Amino acid sequence: METLTHHMFVVAFFVFLGYYVVLAVYYLILGLVGFAVGHQRGREDAGEDYRLLAASSFTLPVSVILPAHNEEAWIADSLQSLLNLNYPEYELVIVDDGSTDRTLEILKERLELVAVHNPYTDLFQSGRIHGLFKSVRHPHVTVLSKATGQKKAGAVNAGLNLARYKYVCVMDADTVLEPDALMRVMAQVEKDPERIIGVGSYFGLVNGFEVENGRVVGKNFLRSPLVAYQDLEYLRSFIGNRLSWSRWNAMPNIAGGFGVWRRDVLLEMGGFSAEVSCEDIELTFRAHEYIALHREAGYKIVMLPYVVGWTEGPHTVRNLIGQRNRWHRATIETTWRFRHMLCNPRYGTFGFVTVPYFFLYEVLGVFFELGSIAVTILGFLTGVFDLKLLVGFLVFMTLFQAFTSLLPLVAFHREQKLFRPVEFCYLTFLSLVEFAAYRWIIVFSRITGTLDFFRGVRTYAGVPRERKNATGTPAPAALQPAKA
Repeated sequence: METLTHHMFVVAFFVFLGYYVVLAVYYLILGLVGFAVGHQRGREDAGEDYRLLAASSFTLPVSVILPAHNEEAWIADSLQSLLNLNYPEYELVIVDDGSTDRTLEILKERLELVAVHNPYTDLFQSGRIHGLFKSVRHPHVTVLSKATGQKKAGAVNAGLNLARYKYVCVMDADTVLEPDALMRVMAQVEKDPERIIGVGSYFGLVNGFEVENGRVVGKNFLRSPLVAYQDLEYLRSFIGNRLSWSRWNAMPNIAGGFGVWRRDVLLEMGGFSAEVSCEDIELTFRAHEYIALHREAGYKIVMLPYVVGWTEGPHTVRNLIGQRNRWHRATIETTWRFRHMLCNPRYGTFGFVTVPYFFLYEVLGVFFELGSIAVTILGFLTGVFDLKLLVGFLVFMTLFQAFTSLLPLVAFHREQKLFRPVEFCYLTFLSLVEFAAYRWIIVFSRITGTLDFFRGVRTYAGVPRERKNATGTPAPAALQPAKA
């Protein structure tokens, strides 16, 4: 019996070790490809004549859709950042999704809204409409007030009903865009507008930054470890993974915080789905089905490394767990819904490279992680493994976790030059000790997210806002006239 137990522990240990070795090689390949793609995009960006694009009447117009539900803390700055966009032609469709705070009041005050009675056709059954308004100050801005009830997806679909242009940009109402965000992204679309159907780009966290009139005027990445670790997560996801997947047209998620889609494709796919916990990843997977159905068209989904804006992240452990719980539920929902894509030749690289990763790491990874640690510790306590092996395994896990953060951190900093030396050193240090602290918050979130998935939880809960003024109430910023 002791021999059998010994062999079981040894076999289990090497199974888990093999899992992490394969994953490390996978991350290494993704990291190196992402490094090369980021460098290529950097050269392309340096060679662009943005002044010519800004002045050209042939630049593709864009419909920007901004869904907002109880966003009084950020709506003024988010709106102003959109009015500040350096882009020749765009319309802004704001959808107030049944807000119970001052969101709609702020919009009325800042935009000087007047009610209009234009025809409105609801293609997606996105909810009951309360009113349609146009801005006196900014004729290209429309505000739609509707009843809530279909999550963010319903609000975006309502905005999609009003969108007029070929490309639509969907973003969150707590996001402050950089003035050249749309220009840099659409410059890539202009190169191949008939084949590019979706585009995402990097956006970071605004927590602790100085924001005035829709502009980030002061950045400081020496913030609390809880927020700084989220910076590392965003780098892992956007730069370490998605940039590489994009190279093979296998990008799995255009994040809801900022994404550009071709409107006709969204209409053909039936818009965003309100049946899932997060609409963005489900839509992107569904877009790959669309690509497979129209293989002859050569459609592409692209990820870019440009910093397009800044959004507010969770500022407490409780809020972080709630957000990551929902993200993990959405990942399981989507992976299971599209399980037929797994290693299916019809879906090309997406089916053989991206979908297996989601099954083995995003869905099952938490079980491998907990199982490997449990086997190693129990093996040590029962005398099967010695102290050297236990320590060695923990060191390996620590270095593995650090490796997944350091590679995209170095690649991103090399091209974007965003961090000061002290900030880069701070993030490097945090990545080295992530396994001992922050990692377990994420593991717990994934465990609860998995349990909630099997319990049938499909709720969409937003992150409580941290931004307050001296009286403890949300502080909308003053809205300034748009640049000429």
